[in-house]
Amino acid sequence: MSLCSTPLTPDCEKELQRIVALVPDADLSPLVATEPAFRSGGFRAGNTAVLRTRLQQIACGSQMVSDTLRRTLARRSRSRTLTGLLSPDAIAEARHALAALLGSQVLLVALLLDEREEVRSKAEGWMQTPFLAVEPAEAPDRLREVFAGLSELLGSAPASGSALTREAWQKQKEQLENRLHDLQTENRRLKGVDDRLSRVATQLKASEEKLSAAQQKGEAAEKALRQKTRELEETAAELTRETSRREERLVAALDLALAQEFHGWLANARAVESAATQSQPADDLLAQADAALQRQGEVDRHSGNRAILAARLERLEAALKQVRSALRNALRQAPELKAVETALAAEARALSRLLEPDAAATPLEEAILTRIHAARDNDLPRLRELPDLFASLQVLDDTAIVRVRQAFQKRLAAVQAMGVPPDPCMEDRHNSVAQLGRALAGQIPAILLIDGHNVLFGLPTRYMPVRGTSLPDAEKRKKLTDDIVRVTAPNPSVRAWIVFDGPTRNDTQASPNVRVTYSGGEGEHRADGVILDNLRFFKSSSPDTPVILASNDNGLCTAARRLGALDIAVLDLGAFL
Repeated sequence: MSLCSTPLTPDCEKELQRIVALVPDADLSPLVATEPAFRSGGFRAGNTAVLRTRLQQIACGSQMVSDTLRRTLARRSRSRTLTGLLSPDAIAEARHALAALLGSQVLLVALLLDEREEVRSKAEGWMQTPFLAVEPAEAPDRLREVFAGLSELLGSAPASGSALTREAWQKQKEQLENRLHDLQTENRRLKGVDDRLSRVATQLKASEEKLSAAQQKGEAAEKALRQKTRELEETAAELTRETSRREERLVAALDLALAQEFHGWLANARAVESAATQSQPADDLLAQADAALQRQGEVDRHSGNRAILAARLERLEAALKQVRSALRNALRQAPELKAVETALAAEARALSRLLEPDAAATPLEEAILTRIHAARDNDLPRLRELPDLFASLQVLDDTAIVRVRQAFQKRLAAVQAMGVPPDPCMEDRHNSVAQLGRALAGQIPAILLIDGHNVLFGLPTRYMPVRGTSLPDAEKRKKLTDDIVRVTAPNPSVRAWIVFDGPTRNDTQASPNVRVTYSGGEGEHRADGVILDNLRFFKSSSPDTPVILASNDNGLCTAARRLGALDIAVLDLGAFL
């Protein structure tokens, strides 16, 4: 590679080598990554001596150098800084004087490093034509003549007898060279700082990657450990179950053999003996009962107070029993003992009336009340008509029916106050049914839009009787509204909006968080427009709040999904009612 197609003279090569020697070590390393001539041959960025030797070979070689390398060398040539300020015509006119001042080889190398193709072509032609011999003392006069017009235009033409001397020019040159040297030193320092910063940033990035990899490995190890621990626990539980089953089978086989050998008379005795020695099930049940009663006292303050009074009543009854036994068996009765017996009896009766103000009058009533309070939460809706059935069958008197109805309403109100229990299977699901379930459980806020008439037609078994006279439309709408009020009442964060088709626009508030709207207007699908308008308002006001539409209208549901809402089928809504 070379600066031109014409071979360089030895003096030009020496000048070029001098410029290469001025290239800082920090500029040599980037050439390894960017210059094609350094990509082969095994050059390393840190071996600056080899890189500098290769750079001299490239600059003085036979092939053309790249633009990047030419600019790197030009920044180290002070003469090129001077010639870069002159036009090609000015350089051609003043070349003999510049060659006398700078040296022909210095001027030629500076021109060959110029970015302008025209200047490089002229310099290559001047290499074969020698410059005119001009004395160094005459060169400044020649330059003044060439740039006389510029000097006069700037008003800096020297006065007679005050021409610029060579000594003054040398002094200015020395000052400029010192300034240039200082700037080069500062440039190298700044480049060193940039290199250190780049290395530190690279090391920081590598450390962060290593930390991320270590964290991922740690998480994977923890996951594997949890899996192994879970498998070990499952294996231990399976071993325990298998051991228990094996012992049970052994006892059963022994009992069977004894029964067969002694004609069965010993089997019952053996079973009684086995049950007598195994007190663990009964102890566990008693412990569970104590724990359940303690937990109920913590959850329900009323239950805790009743437990305290029940324990007090039990102590009073025990003391009353001892006092009465003493009175019954005493030869001489102390007056204090009779007074205590009367006071204990009165206090026991008062506590009994306080704990059981509405005590059941018959065993049937007692059994019904017990089963109502022990029924599962999901079975309560099916028992809603139980008090009316007992009233129609006349198996209980009116007072007992009132107590049964009050007990059912009390239990139902307690369940509704707790809200809909969350389904554990829905914790990780994000579909519309799961979102509605989580909202009704009080886990997230939500807006529930209901296409009223569509829901009424979609749930005929609930809102249309199977036989007999049909219900009026107003009664159907009221029944649907009551259902929505009931399921949303425990969670005020769920806002429900029921929209019906109607001749005139009307808005009513069925409950603090349930609104009923009649669309007004004429034609079909009048409620759809009201629903979509409300949907746009909710999504623009609170984009993060889920909006759930209950309808079987495919067109309405498609439009709602485009606006960012979720939709559920009417049957899915009916499951919550």
